[in-house]
Amino acid sequence: MNDVSSYLWFLLSEAVNRRASDIHIEPLPEHIQIRMSADGSLFPVDQKSEAWGPPLVSKLKLLAGLDIGERRIPQDGGFSYRAGNEDLDIRISTLPTIHGEKLVLRLLKKNLPFQQLSSLGLDLPQCRDIRTFIQSNEGLVLATGPTGSGKTTTIHTLIQEIYHRQDRNIIALEDPVEYQVSGVNQVQVNPKAGLTFASGLRAVLRQDPDVIYVGEIRDRETVEIAIRAALTGHLVLSTLHTPDGAGTITRLLGMGIEPYLITSALKGIISQRLIRRLCCCEETPCPKCHDTKY
Repeated sequence: MNDVSSYLWFLLSEAVNRRASDIHIEPLPEHIQIRMSADGSLFPVDQKSEAWGPPLVSKLKLLAGLDIGERRIPQDGGFSYRAGNEDLDIRISTLPTIHGEKLVLRLLKKNLPFQQLSSLGLDLPQCRDIRTFIQSNEGLVLATGPTGSGKTTTIHTLIQEIYHRQDRNIIALEDPVEYQVSGVNQVQVNPKAGLTFASGLRAVLRQDPDVIYVGEIRDRETVEIAIRAALTGHLVLSTLHTPDGAGTITRLLGMGIEPYLITSALKGIISQRLIRRLCCCEETPCPKCHDTKY
């Protein structure tokens, strides 16, 4: 177990050094494959014998507060990890496969890495356009794109810029709370306890908010309440999974939202992707150098 613990801390340290967002531990017929994800690209890191699988999985499940005896259903949990002077949240997701349990560890920084829109890699006209969205006192602003494209980071950076004015009551509903932002009232959604995005949004509207952040729009009920809030004097920020900006309208229509409500409430759409920069020492991207840009 000591060897497993040492190897686990090595993996986490290596992931931090490589600026990886995820660690994939995958059971295969003859060995355990370890891969990491950086800027949306997976690359192999190591292989371990099949015997390493059960103790490594058990160690991680214990750290995350999961049931180590349950291997038939997926589980989710997490734990904290300190890398140098930086605190991280490690989110763990398990998935039973025919060769054993596959684990994915997502590394989340507790502190927001960007304070201004310009630090995201946006050019000045883009920053100017986006700032016009958040200067309004009402309306719905959506960050769209595929999973892992940086939507949450963009929205939190917007919130940071809004908070600099210190004259607005900002409440955020998140699942999970990825960044802890000073001055923002952040609420962890807990569906098991009955606190969903929809029910939490109803409660938030009774707290006299100026700005509301809904971590993700997942269903018709949530988007209906968000649009109602946007039409009644609140600035509502949220994220939506769509392939592009134009697909946002199609997605909202598919959720059953009337076109006139979309026209009245929607203030702006930010569609984004992560792209890989060229390595500082090569002509092609490599996993050792993966700075990101939006």
